[in-house]
Amino acid sequence: MHRVASRGYPRPDRKNGKRGGIASAMSGRNKKKSKFPPGTWVERKLFMSRAFLELTGFAAQLLILFLGKRDIGKDKKVLNKDSITMTYVELENLYHRREANLKGCQLQEQKNLASGISRPRITRALEQLLAHGFIEIRHRGGAYQKDKTIYALIDDWQWWRPGMVIRKREPDTRCRGYNSKKTKRAHENVPIHTHENIPIDDINETV
Repeated sequence: MHRVASRGYPRPDRKNGKRGGIASAMSGRNKKKSKFPPGTWVERKLFMSRAFLELTGFAAQLLILFLGKRDIGKDKKVLNKDSITMTYVELENLYHRREANLKGCQLQEQKNLASGISRPRITRALEQLLAHGFIEIRHRGGAYQKDKTIYALIDDWQWWRPGMVIRKREPDTRCRGYNSKKTKRAHENVPIHTHENIPIDDINETV
């Protein structure tokens, strides 16, 4: 039995080194995992580089979000450097909730709010990070449902100079579903049957 304090809260068990009551409940809540870790670190060499200082718009903030998704080990090595995902829907939901929280809106009212960030703005930021040498695309998603693009963090930003384009997004020329050229050609080469609307009597006469 724990001794009860004057306010009715159980005191910690000093012998066993355990915490009871509200303290143990709060510690359990803090153990919940999230997509973004509680914090990250950024090298001075990176945020003082010319490539970082020349980023405009949403690009610098997006880079921080990429760095925040790193899984850093005890030896300060990044374990998932070549397998980081960042989807449009994830960013739209993130900024949608942020905008709603700042306005003090309820969950039902959040659905009626416009997204806090547009997809063209995200695309321009990704193109800047590619051009400045901060990220590269290892796998291009979108071939099927839940196929996410996989990015890798790279250090080519150290050699970036104004006017340089280290990497850029290549146009997506993959064929998907009924939009493929083979399907279009198959439909184009289908012969037109001229005898479909011929009356039955006319067919009998020709036989």
